[in-house]
Amino acid sequence: MDATSRLAWLDAAALTPVVRSALGRADLAVTTWDCQVVKGEARPDGRLVCRISGRARTGGRDEVPWSVFLKVPNATHTHRDPWYREPFQREVLLYESGLLADLPGGIAAPRLLGLTRRADEEPWMWLQDVTGLPALQWPVERFAHLARQFGRMQGAFLAGRPLPDLPWLKADHWLRQQFLAGVEPTALAWERFCEHPLTRSLRRSDLGRRLADLWDRRERFLSALEAMPCSLGHGDFNYTNLFAPQEGDPDQRTFVVDWQYAGWRQIGRDIAGLIADCSVCVARRKAAEPEEFLALVLPAWLEGLREAGWDADPDVPRFACLALLAVPWTFNLLQGLNGAVLSQPVASETRAGLEEKVGRYVRKQQFLLALADEAWRILDRGLDLRHG
Repeated sequence: MDATSRLAWLDAAALTPVVRSALGRADLAVTTWDCQVVKGEARPDGRLVCRISGRARTGGRDEVPWSVFLKVPNATHTHRDPWYREPFQREVLLYESGLLADLPGGIAAPRLLGLTRRADEEPWMWLQDVTGLPALQWPVERFAHLARQFGRMQGAFLAGRPLPDLPWLKADHWLRQQFLAGVEPTALAWERFCEHPLTRSLRRSDLGRRLADLWDRRERFLSALEAMPCSLGHGDFNYTNLFAPQEGDPDQRTFVVDWQYAGWRQIGRDIAGLIADCSVCVARRKAAEPEEFLALVLPAWLEGLREAGWDADPDVPRFACLALLAVPWTFNLLQGLNGAVLSQPVASETRAGLEEKVGRYVRKQQFLLALADEAWRILDRGLDLRHG
């Protein structure tokens, strides 16, 4: 079975109400459609994301183009924390709660156009097709605008904007659970780091000593981060989920998609993840050097928090971002080095390439460890959490 065979039940009658909602017209009737699988699994209960587009006839017999997204959560999705799905995926519940329909600060989620429940109550979400410029194509300055908007959104909730009273929305406990899940692979990577011929000398260097110190004192960081103020967080705040404002949008909103890991969580996690994804642990496109990107994005996020009316010790959000870059990204980098270098044999034909990877690793770790040093200094001065 291929992914598109799961859509065999679709017909004009099923699509017409969705298209009417998308275009805001009650006189439309779908005439043609086509499906493009964006993400899909062949098994019947796997995750499926499709862009469905076609034409619809108006009451006046004219034809107009249309497009929507269909998202089917993975009904068998399991995770170490069962609150990730309720019962299949929390994104459905977030949309049904109304929270995503009116986000503050200039952040927007795609509109929910309809919800179809198939066999076994599997929810099929029909979503607005967001056609704004994807973040992979943004100029670097656009990320400052995003950070400011995201700060305004989080600041609004910190300043008192109400959230729905939904127990499953609470996600602050994920921080420790996610960190603990990385302890064993980090310890294994560190052991190999200390023994590998290309890195064992680094163990005795200033970088190695600082890494070991951060690992030994990680519980203090983690406890301080758990005490950070909480606001609405996205949970997967990276390139692939960000779109610049659509043409003609008077509010110049930034669209953020894929809210399945959203929840009430410690501030700093999303913005730290964005900085890491765009400049440190880059899997797609490097927006800027880490120092430049941090200097661009962090002040903009802090300014957004203030503009939303959150009157707090400015050291609190700064510490949250810096510490959440230092921990866990220093350890994530070490785990990445384990796969790229430490688990690889060194031969004459591979040595130069492996040494180059170690050099890039060292430069990134030096950046993150400098942030850890600043975070320690802030923590040692003391944090005023009375406005959290």
